[in-house]
Amino acid sequence: MKQHFEIVAVMAIGPNSKLEYILDTLNSFLYYTTSTHKIIILDNTRKNVSSEIKKAIPDIDILTIDKVSGTLAKLYVNLSIAFKYAIDNYTFDALMKIDDDALVIGESPEKEVIQLFKENPKVGIAGMHVYGQYPLDFAGNKWDNNYARTTILVGTCTWKLLKRPFVNLALRKLVLKAFYNGYEIGEYIFGGTYFFSEDFIEKLDKAGYLPLYKIRNAILADDHIFSLLAKVVGLEFGDLATGDLPLGLWWKELPASPEMLLQRKKKIIHSTRKWENMNEDDIRDYFKKLRQKKENLTPII
Repeated sequence: MKQHFEIVAVMAIGPNSKLEYILDTLNSFLYYTTSTHKIIILDNTRKNVSSEIKKAIPDIDILTIDKVSGTLAKLYVNLSIAFKYAIDNYTFDALMKIDDDALVIGESPEKEVIQLFKENPKVGIAGMHVYGQYPLDFAGNKWDNNYARTTILVGTCTWKLLKRPFVNLALRKLVLKAFYNGYEIGEYIFGGTYFFSEDFIEKLDKAGYLPLYKIRNAILADDHIFSLLAKVVGLEFGDLATGDLPLGLWWKELPASPEMLLQRKKKIIHSTRKWENMNEDDIRDYFKKLRQKKENLTPII
């Protein structure tokens, strides 16, 4: 019988990932998560990083990928391997994909996700839902899904389909299925941190999409592809980012100041790379001190 966890967390790490930051993000997850959990690391660093992570956190699963670079659709392929590993070995209420430049900053962020999936069985993927031309987030940041929308339309609905027919014809079939199920061209759940239901991953596996190698050379990112596939298998998107919902996400920097993120009750943030005059070390140190101060506990590192 498979072991059950309420939340499974998957982190993909690559050649540019820093061990210090990886462990800080994992430590934040372990500190604030109150549900039963399992962490899976997808190691594409091609360095001896996994052994150091294992030393710090022994109860962790490591999957090593040596050959395939994990960018754009190739990251979708790599993550598919990790997600299939998760359902082959465990049962769970929710699976979280978290980047190594994300951070958990609030108590029990997984509880709201698990509740969302239980109350809305048609929701397969949840997070920061980017749709329309210029949606605004909780802090007034203007998002733009032009890249995904244009890439899909040009590659599947114009003569340029013939420039890369193998991948674009496969993508076109997916887009038509998704469109039939209410997909808005280019909409997606942002990939800094997102959540899958177990049902969604099982449907992907049954349909042969974990992974679909025909689209491994698509110039779409993993979040674009998994969001498209959610609609292909007939599932919906869930919102976890508007207002005071737990996700506070932006692309290459924080969406708001650390103080505002805490004030708005954000529990998972992305990206820790910078905020105004703060660099990544400053941001991580700010939240690490909060963890230490909260109960005067020493973190893993």
